[in-house]
Amino acid sequence: MMTEDSILMIVVASMVIAAVAAIVILHLRKQRLLEFALRERERTLARLSERFDGAPEFVEFARSPEAQALFATMDAPAAIARRLLAMTGLGILLVTLGIGLWATASSVAPGADINFINEARDDRWWATLSGCTGIGLLIAAAVCARLARRWGMLGS
Repeated sequence: MMTEDSILMIVVASMVIAAVAAIVILHLRKQRLLEFALRERERTLARLSERFDGAPEFVEFARSPEAQALFATMDAPAAIARRLLAMTGLGILLVTLGIGLWATASSVAPGADINFINEARDDRWWATLSGCTGIGLLIAAAVCARLARRWGMLGS
């Protein structure tokens, strides 16, 4: 016979599995769309190179704003900045969650019921995990931003 706790754990595990599966499916779909866009761009570039055939006209075209948009890479400075901002935002969110959980765990009185004390211990564990992960993401974002600036991939 299953207890309420085991049923709750099964439900939570099912929800986590469904969320992970949805994220994987969305990521794979996004990757397929990006690959399709890259193949289309390569076809366009191949047609352009056949049309110009190394002529000076191609050099003029390559310097035009339209060509710059066509030749832009996936890791343009705006894309790198968006990724760094996402890392920073997630890091701040995790640190804030950790602080909130730690504050909640600290509000339990020392002489309280043992169940509240056990829940506070669990909250402190999650607070530590969340806070450390957030701090790690913030450090990683700072290092990546510094390297991107040093390598000239981002503006100064």
